Amino acid sequence: MSDASPSTTKARSASPLTSPTFAFWVLLILNFLNYLNRYVFVGLTPLIQKDLKFNDAELGLLGSVFFLVYTVVALPIGYLADRVARKAIVAGSMFLMSIATILTGFFPSLNALLGVKVLLGTGQGAFYPSSTPLLAAQFSPSRRARILGTWTAGALVGAGLGFLMASFFDVQTWRNALYIVGVPGIIMGFLVLLIREKTRHEEDPAPVASAAPQKTFFARLRDYWSIPTFRTIVGMHAAGFFALTSIAFWLPIYLANTYGRTVNQYDQSGIKVGAPVPSHFGDAGLSPGLVPVLAGGVVLLGGILGNLYGPRMARSLARRSSGARVLAGGLGFLLAAPMVIISIGSPWLLGALPFYAQANLSTQLAIGVGVFTVFALAGSFFLNVYNGPTTAALLDVIPAEERSAAGGAELTMAHLLGDVYATVLVGVVAVFLTRQLGGEQIGLALIVLAPIALVISGVIGIRGARHYAEDVQRLGTTAEAMTGQAVPV
Repeated sequence: MSDASPSTTKARSASPLTSPTFAFWVLLILNFLNYLNRYVFVGLTPLIQKDLKFNDAELGLLGSVFFLVYTVVALPIGYLADRVARKAIVAGSMFLMSIATILTGFFPSLNALLGVKVLLGTGQGAFYPSSTPLLAAQFSPSRRARILGTWTAGALVGAGLGFLMASFFDVQTWRNALYIVGVPGIIMGFLVLLIREKTRHEEDPAPVASAAPQKTFFARLRDYWSIPTFRTIVGMHAAGFFALTSIAFWLPIYLANTYGRTVNQYDQSGIKVGAPVPSHFGDAGLSPGLVPVLAGGVVLLGGILGNLYGPRMARSLARRSSGARVLAGGLGFLLAAPMVIISIGSPWLLGALPFYAQANLSTQLAIGVGVFTVFALAGSFFLNVYNGPTTAALLDVIPAEERSAAGGAELTMAHLLGDVYATVLVGVVAVFLTRQLGGEQIGLALIVLAPIALVISGVIGIRGARHYAEDVQRLGTTAEAMTGQAVPV
């Protein structure tokens, strides 16, 4: 994957550690570990809920506190990363998130775990705005969407394996999973310090020299917000992230209660009482170990395919639209909405069919899990199409020397408007529905909220794509950015 120009080939060949290939693989592994740390906890949530006796609202609060800190940290760290070595911030973020993951296993109370989530959010919030510009500077604009799409696929592998890893543990041993995944990040954090630090690629527009005084932090934010493509990506990501985070966080709980062998008991106030009782499927249902396997398989396979297809979809759309990189993200979110409705709503849809109602429990389980898997894979695919194209689009319309600050600003705005409150809102709605209807209602809460957010995201992306070409040309980025292909010479 080397991307060396003639002027730099000799220098890079002196040491493989300074090559773009080395930077790509180190940052890919770090992104994998970043999401492995985050999603092994999510995969363990059914076990954690049973062990620590949290209700849906309390469990959702853990997710929202993490995303709040993750969001707030990204803004100042992004600003800082344009002024100091980005690789040092990436290394520091890995050390902090790894330590926080390990500490999670030591605390049994809600308040203590909220404190650990603050540490984890700080580490992970510093990673994205410093790592994406560091990686983008290694490769030309025409390759950037594909490189970032592949890099993001590493995150999906980490998320999927986090779910799968949870299947090897039970209520007594779930803490061991956190100790295991926390250690590699500390080791890999040292390797990132060997990456060749670059602010921009040789083919990026050169920085404009100016005698004007440096702009203040808030003046820069106003400049970013004045770019229509920046605003479009913020809005599209905000609504899309709400759905993504809600579904990913609550998926193991939903599957355990819909297709598992036991369900939790609740009183009229929505408070968990007593021990779990047999579910509709009873012993025919999915075992506790299979629940995270199913969740992880859907996230892993669908997500990776969506990430890898996103840049290709953008290149195909570029034949008809100059805003293809933004348009691809909007279409992906919009197409995900019906898939989410069918996959999560399949128990209600199937229950209305006579042949399903008359079938035995094993047949009902096979049909239900089959329908869920097919449409959940499609939903996961479309939910992840946006990654490479929209990340590249954001970098295309921002000067290279300000990409960390702009990336941090976009991340902060999108998460504040989108998924900071997502997990706790879905949990609160689920508790409310439980009080009204009885039983575990996390699936109904997801159906009520997630598809609406996806439609909003899709409309914002599709309508806002028309601004991209003008924003790219205003900055001076080459036409490669709009097509994703090298321009013939």
